[in-house]
Amino acid sequence: MATRRNSSDKQRQVFQRVLQLSMGLFALVYIVLGYFVIKLKWLMVPLSDTLAYAMGALLIVYGIFRGYRAYLSIKDTMND
Repeated sequence: MATRRNSSDKQRQVFQRVLQLSMGLFALVYIVLGYFVIKLKWLMVPLSDTLAYAMGALLIVYGIFRGYRAYLSIKDTMND
């Protein structure tokens, strides 16, 4: 019984790590996408300067928010 519980805990820890890694990866993707929207002024369709800066800034801010949430999740897991 104890081995099954240890195995389950190990699987849960591995899943948590993969989840946290993907959260951080997607945060980075949003930040890079925001940068390219500002730089190329394109997001599926050509964008005006104002719209490109607004969309790019929004994507970058959202990426930072997602990165912060990933950081909090990793910090919370390390404290347990």
